[in-house]
Amino acid sequence: MPATMPQTTIDQTDALEPTVINATVNVSLGAEPGTYHHEVAALSAAGSPGSQWKVIWTITASPGLSVLFNNPGIIVPKPGTSLPGGVQDIKVLGLSPTEQQLEFTHAVKDVNVIRYDFDFEVTDTGSNKLTRANLIFDPTIAVVKEPMDG
Repeated sequence: MPATMPQTTIDQTDALEPTVINATVNVSLGAEPGTYHHEVAALSAAGSPGSQWKVIWTITASPGLSVLFNNPGIIVPKPGTSLPGGVQDIKVLGLSPTEQQLEFTHAVKDVNVIRYDFDFEVTDTGSNKLTRANLIFDPTIAVVKEPMDG
């Protein structure tokens, strides 16, 4: 049976200086056997142009599941392709199998978004049956100019 991903409530997480956002990706068992769902907050980076940002994701699993990031864990556009205007020096660091970090320089003049995908593996630990590998979905980080910067 294929895994299903029902809609989840997305809470807004805002960060002003300091420019570190800690976010959690929660993965839990679904109502049907062999299914699960995930929850991740929408993020915004409101700051001054030139500010350096770090977003650190920690992936957690409900009892009965094991969840680990694959390599690279966070997939972002390659520089020179579809990287959003005003977002510079973007890089991904694998901190551990359950933590990934995205770093970037905020240089937007108004508003933009970083679209990224998660790449992780979910294992049903009760039966050791792999329920889904290489799960990828497209959340975003809103990058906006600090309102006080005029």
